[in-house]
Amino acid sequence: MTGEAAVPTSTPADLLAVQALESGNWRSALGVLGSGQVADAYLGANLRTVARAMGFRAAGDHGQAWDALGKAAAGMVRRQPGLPQLPSGDGVRLALPPEYPGLGYRALRLIWREQGELSRLRRQAAHRPNGMTPDRYMLVLAFVEYLCWVELDLETTLLPPDQHVVLRDRRRDGFLASATSLRRLHNPAAGDMTRAVWDRADQYHGLRRLAMLELAARGAPPWTEVAAPEGCPVRNGARIAWTMAQAS
Repeated sequence: MTGEAAVPTSTPADLLAVQALESGNWRSALGVLGSGQVADAYLGANLRTVARAMGFRAAGDHGQAWDALGKAAAGMVRRQPGLPQLPSGDGVRLALPPEYPGLGYRALRLIWREQGELSRLRRQAAHRPNGMTPDRYMLVLAFVEYLCWVELDLETTLLPPDQHVVLRDRRRDGFLASATSLRRLHNPAAGDMTRAVWDRADQYHGLRRLAMLELAARGAPPWTEVAAPEGCPVRNGARIAWTMAQAS
């Protein structure tokens, strides 16, 4: 199940794509994967799907990110039918197989990490801490996503705005759309978040303070549904955001 004898010899481009995605640099990964230099076309196609999922998440479209990761997981299972899976009512979810050398395992671990983080986020969206309304907590979670994927992600802040990052200029509507998408991870029939919730949460600066408190209360990333194995890579934006929160 875990052998890679049938996989083409990898090239530096294969490795660069995996490394970029492990650190959260999905734009660079898309560039590498589109260069035509990736030796393993099947792996490359699944990694492109993961990169698109990260782009959706950076844009606050968590439902699209979940669907894309399910497609990437299904693609890996088609190639290795014996891969362990987790129960899921909406798409294929990978379980992490025993570690083995090679990019194949790193790709599986990457998909497992991203699915595990979104699954944990969906569970968080179904609950709230004491003293906070569900709608306000949804906005706090959306703001945490903004910090980790946009403001404190150097690969985002050092590049011009693009169509994938609607939260970049701190627009209220972008945060509300992201919070609505988070809410619908748990309840697809949920309604839209409204401006009144934004105003009651003291808008941008009030939500930023609450988001930093939320980050400060967490353990170190990655924030997967179950504890990540030792050595599991962490996205740079998440690491920076968490470190800042711990120091504040």
